[in-house]
Parts: sequence; C-alpha cells; structure tokens
Amino acid sequence: MKELKIDRYTMNIFSGIFFLLLLFNCLTLTKLPIRDIAFTTMEWTHYIAIFIMGYLLARRTYPWTIVKPFHIGILIFAISYISLHLLNGNAGDDNGLTQILLYLLFIVSMAYLPWEKDQYKIFGYISAGLCIIIFIHWIFSGLPMTNFKGLIRNPNITGVFVSCLLFFLIIAFKKVSLKGQLFLGVGIGFAIILIYVSSARAVLLLLVTAFGARIVLFFSKKLFSFLFYLVMLFNAIFLFTYGLLSKSSYFSTINEWSMNNFGKNFFSGRQNIWNPAILHGFEEPFFGHRINILPEDYIQGTHYVHAHNQYLQVFLESGIVGIICFSLLLLGIWKVYQRGLHSSVVRWSACFFLGILVYQSVEISLFFNMHAIGLLQWLIISIGIGGVLHQTSKERGRRSI
Repeated sequence: MKELKIDRYTMNIFSGIFFLLLLFNCLTLTKLPIRDIAFTTMEWTHYIAIFIMGYLLARRTYPWTIVKPFHIGILIFAISYISLHLLNGNAGDDNGLTQILLYLLFIVSMAYLPWEKDQYKIFGYISAGLCIIIFIHWIFSGLPMTNFKGLIRNPNITGVFVSCLLFFLIIAFKKVSLKGQLFLGVGIGFAIILIYVSSARAVLLLLVTAFGARIVLFFSKKLFSFLFYLVMLFNAIFLFTYGLLSKSSYFSTINEWSMNNFGKNFFSGRQNIWNPAILHGFEEPFFGHRINILPEDYIQGTHYVHAHNQYLQVFLESGIVGIICFSLLLLGIWKVYQRGLHSSVVRWSACFFLGILVYQSVEISLFFNMHAIGLLQWLIISIGIGGVLHQTSKERGRRSI
C-alpha cells in the first residue's frame, strides 16, 4: 500500500489556510454582515473534507485497524442515524442527517491527515495572534470583567471559542523556540483572561475537567483510563438531578450560593427545557422523534432554540438506540487515545476530549447548533486520533526495517 506523501511546504500552506478557514467559519456566530460569507465558507469546509477523504481513500494511506475502535464507533453511529431517520418516516427531510454525515466525514478526514510538528506550530501561532487581537478588542471595549463577547453574539460562545484556541496554544508550546514560547505564553495568558471575563461557566467546567484529567494522567495512567466512564456517569446524573433540585426546597439556597460566588444563578433556566424534553423523549423512548428536533416542538411558546444538552438532543432525535450508538462512538475514540498517551499531543487531546464531553452536558456543539465551534472541537479530538494513527504506523515501519 502507498503511504500518503505530501511535501512539507505544501502541507504547511494547506494547514495554515485550512485553519484560518475554520476560524473564519466562527463568524457565523456574530451579528455582523460578514456572517453570510462565513456560512458560505462553512459549506466550503465540508467540500474540502470530501476532497480530502477521496484523496486519502485513493492513496490508502494507513491500515484502518490501527484505530479500529474509532472506525467501528463512526460506522455504528452513522448506520444507526440513517436507519432511525428512515424508520421514523423522516426521509422527506434529509438536511439534518446530511449535516451529521458531513460531520463524521470531517472527523475521519482530519484524523487521517498527517499533522506534524510544523502544523502544530502554525496552529499555535495563529491562535496566539488571534487571542492578542481579541484581548486588544477587550481593552478598547472598556475592560469589562463579566460577559465579554467581543464580535460574537454571546459571551458563552466567545468563551468556548477561546478554549479551542487554548488547546492549540498548549500543544504548540514545547515545539517552538524560546522566542516562540514567549509569544505563545502571552497568547495562553490572554486566552485565560478572556475566558474568565466571558463569564462562561460551562467553559470553566471544560477547562477544570481537562486540566484535572491532565494531573490525574501525570500520576496514574491506569486511573486516567477510567475517567471517561466517570465523566459520562457525571453527565447522566447531572442531567436528572439538576431538574430535581430545581423543584426542591434548596432552590433558593443553591441559587444564592452561586450568585455570591460566581455572579450567576445556578439554575440558569435549563431546567425549564430539560424536564419537558425528558418527558417528550420518553414518548418515543427507543427510536426517538426526528433529527434537529427543537424545543418549540415540545414546549409551547418557548424562546429556547436548542436543548442545551448534547446527550439529551441525541436522545430526543434517536432514542435509547441512538444514545447507545453515540456513546459507543465516544468510547471508541477513548479506546484509541489509550494507545498513544506517550505523546503530549495525544495526552492533551484526550484531556480536552473529556472537558468537551462535560461541556456537552450543558451546551450543544458536537452535532447541532454551533456548527463552527463543533468543527474546531472535532479537530481537537481528531488530532489526537491522528497522533495515535501516525505514531503507530511509524513504529511498525521502523520494526519492519
């Protein structure tokens, strides 16, 4: 089989342009007129992913068995969503299904691209530059210490966007010169400040999970391997107990404590979505309702535009069957990570993966809603999978010499 060969200069140029394209896509989340152009570049991103996949298939770059759990998870999730889409009689509306399949194609394409040290450096430098620009904008905005949103329409989205940039800053830090580290260090510092002033608690939870997992991994790889199951258990317990607590006598006490410590109510209104959503989901518990189901479909007169929980959204769309298949996809990714934890890039990708999974318990970005953020988060995840793939392939090549 032929191995993928792309010269260094071409790969660097492609990486820089492609990463800038992914960042530009996030302008779909603004209220500026340029968002219309960003929606067009979102479509281009999917076309590029299709082209990459075709090229990779033609060259048959790496044996797929290296990341077998990942591929099995992708196939199970794709087949389940296609089957349930047809079973639920929604064949006349294929836009939602097409979007999810394009996501899956993007994930696989990004995992198989030969990301190397140079690309990580490019991603890091671009991320640092953008963090500096956003930080300057924050200064000229009057240094607001809460709810800073910049050009994006919502401070919570600003926070999660910067958290994605922070990942690329971290993985590039040890791969650059001392001057480069000073530049990236400034970017990291500014990113942390911007996340703080965005007041995005969900993003703080993402980062606490990611850095906490990194500490656990430093001390015990075995204990780290169980964190995925603990995170998924936490997500399930949180979803159900949040609604119950909102109806308890502790409602005011918990809200007051959160307001005193974080400046925001603990009960943000999500309980008003989750309780009806769970009840509506159990009306079709096994196969769900339909892809892209909205709160207005089960809450009369609501102003909410999505369920604010990725797992609940999957359950509403595809029932217990769908949520099991989605969990198998996530588990497959986690299993692959365990094979490459000797790499710093894979380690950080795995830790941010856990943080992203916790983030999905209060927001939606992996599938549905914030598509541009979802592509960045899937790139973070796919880079880790690709790290395992390329390292294992190189090791096999060395052993065969």
